[in-house]
Amino acid sequence: MGTFRRTNLFYGVDHERVYTALEEFWQQEGHSLEGLRDDDAHRHYYGDSYTLHEQRDGWTVLDWNKGWEWDLRRRAQLHVSRVHDCPGLLVFIYDDDFWGCELFNHGAVVDQFQQQTDNIGSFFGDLPCQGRPDLLLAQFPALDLDVEHARAYLTHYSIDDPAYEDIDWEDEHDPRNSPVRPGDAFGRLEGGVYWEFQDFLGVGRGPAWRKFTTEPV
Repeated sequence: MGTFRRTNLFYGVDHERVYTALEEFWQQEGHSLEGLRDDDAHRHYYGDSYTLHEQRDGWTVLDWNKGWEWDLRRRAQLHVSRVHDCPGLLVFIYDDDFWGCELFNHGAVVDQFQQQTDNIGSFFGDLPCQGRPDLLLAQFPALDLDVEHARAYLTHYSIDDPAYEDIDWEDEHDPRNSPVRPGDAFGRLEGGVYWEFQDFLGVGRGPAWRKFTTEPV
């Protein structure tokens, strides 16, 4: 089985304030946040659980667990953004096959991206998910991101397109799948760009600060 990960990245707001906003959101939904122990493996893997990391390099990272509940958790991220007026993203990788992200700011969705949609469809329904580098850069002006690198990371493709049928996925010199930046371990069409994209943003992952789940009140 490949890698399944989903991660919230909040910029310019620390972990304690992120937690407080999440607590407020879930209380409004009739839930409380309850701490989890490291040895509660079943809940970490299958339940509605999270690991919140200490802020580092301006970023606060919230890892979601394996469960694929999608709507409430995305509403929760927008609540954090609305309360603290901060930009952020949801980034995900699906079975190592492809990655995607949702960009938000001021409590509203700004843009979505999914690397490919042919096998499993889009996680964003009928919304456009090609990704716009100009919108990404506009939410994080202090990061001084390179627009050409952003455009290359947000490379959208179709596996049904004949242009991609004969890609040599092991050949890093195939121009269609070349790494975006020197030192990248994955080509721009591989799901591992999930990690390269976070490095591009300068995401710092601090120590785990709190592990928790949601419980009905």
